[in-house]
Order: sequence, then structure tokens, then C-alpha cells
Amino acid sequence: MVDSQSGVNTQQQIMSIRNQRLLEIFQRSLQACTQTLTFDKLAQCYPYVAEHAAAGLREAMNQAMKFWEMSSTREFHAILEERHVAGKLAELDALIEEARDRKKKSEEGEIEGSEKQLFVESLSPEDHVRAHLTPINLAEAERLERRIQETQTANKKLLHDAAGQEQEIDELMFAIRKSLDDLASACAECDALPEQRELFAAIDQIHELVKM
Repeated sequence: MVDSQSGVNTQQQIMSIRNQRLLEIFQRSLQACTQTLTFDKLAQCYPYVAEHAAAGLREAMNQAMKFWEMSSTREFHAILEERHVAGKLAELDALIEEARDRKKKSEEGEIEGSEKQLFVESLSPEDHVRAHLTPINLAEAERLERRIQETQTANKKLLHDAAGQEQEIDELMFAIRKSLDDLASACAECDALPEQRELFAAIDQIHELVKM
């Protein structure tokens, strides 16, 4: 069995509690996999070789298993390094330890005010219901706020359109009044002209004078 630390960059391998557990689980899983292949099972696949060259078959199996263990271990640690698993697990351990420390200090009264933490087991049923309803209420309030803003925007547009129409109506009324004034002036001028009978008489007189 190969050492699980072989081929690992010791500067990147941070031995946190969870990282140690991960390596132990991998080692146990690798060992369990290698134990599934026994010489008896292999002999069933190669009965002739097992009967006439058992030592060679056993040696070939040991070398194949050793190569597989080395390859699996190398690939496993390559994945750990590529994804920075060790560092992330160490950060997780630090966060958990910090949370435990803060919880202990909070329970002992060392942390007060806004810095004091609340724990689920200390909340009442009303607090739980309120905690679940708060995001729903906030979402609904945001929806209503957007609705109000949309309505205000629409109202502003309607007021602007109404003001424009009012201006158009005022301009139209001014034009109508001006037209009425012009019509009244024309009517007054028509009233000042002589009547049709007098006009015909004047024309006849002019015509008689021309004949003379």
C-alpha cells in the first residue's frame, strides 16, 4: 500500500481536522477496493495460468494493484490541489471553531448588543414564523413599491398628455374666436354697402350717361 502523502506539495497540504478525515476515508476506500480482488478470483479468470504459473500470476496481480494504487492516489491528490480542497477545509474548520467560540461567549454573556448571536434552539415559534414570513413580506413590499413607481410614471405621462391636449384646445379656441371676429367684421362691411335696388339704379344711371 502506498503512502497517501506521496506526490503531495507539503506547502499546500494543510492538515486540518477535516482534511485528515478526508485522507483517512480515501485510504480506507482504496484499501477496500484492493481487497475485492483476490488471487482466487483472478485464478478463476485464468485457470490455466493459475495452475501452471501461480507465482507469476500472483506477482503480476501485486504489480497491477500497486500501479493502480499509485495512480489512484496521485490522481486523488491532483484533484485536491487543483480545487484547493485542503485550504478550503482548513478555512471551514476555522469558521466552525470561531462560531463555537462566539456561541460560548454569547451564552456566557460576554457578547452583548447587536454582536450577540441568536441560535435556532433559543427562538420561539412566533420567531420562527416571523423569520419565514419576513422574506415573503419584503418581496411583496418590493413588488408593491415597483407597482407604485410604475403607476406614478403612468400618471405623470397622462398629466403631460393632458397638458398638451389642453394647450391644443386653447389654440383651437383662439383660432375659432379669431375666425368669428373676422366673420363679424365681414358682415359689418357688408351691412355698410348700398342695397341691391340702389345699386342697380346707380348702374342704370351710369349706363344712360354713357349712351349720351
